[in-house]
Amino acid sequence: MCGSVSTIVIALCLAFSVGTAQADERSELLDRQATTLYQQVFSPFCPGRSLNDCPSSKAAELKDQMRSELEAGKAPEVILNEVFQKFGDEYRAVPRFSGVGMFVWIAPIAFVALGLMVAVGVSLRRKRASPSAGVPAGSSLSPEEEKKIQEELSRLE
Repeated sequence: MCGSVSTIVIALCLAFSVGTAQADERSELLDRQATTLYQQVFSPFCPGRSLNDCPSSKAAELKDQMRSELEAGKAPEVILNEVFQKFGDEYRAVPRFSGVGMFVWIAPIAFVALGLMVAVGVSLRRKRASPSAGVPAGSSLSPEEEKKIQEELSRLE
């Protein structure tokens, strides 16, 4: 009898620990999703800060509401759209990939690509302009100057 009671107790402990681990995993996943959402919104209550970084009590209320909606199974995109409908698109921390927002995403990439092309072009042009590394293009040494250089070099050795 005592052996069966201890088996039941061990089984209950294992079941409880597995359930707790799954709950912790779900809570961590929701925390990460919520933080990602908060970082995509500028705070309507703290100018220049993301909702994630705003210490305002109103921001805490909005974060709690967004977290509750996530827990209820609402899609993150739907939650964000509702926030932007309520407060306006100017609180969007990550621009949309459409209209002017597309320019915001593409412009930096285009500038980097253009800069790389200019750097490669300048480098190739300089390389073609000076065929030998030691002598500048367009200058030639007379036999006397070459002899003098060789003498000076031999003295250094």
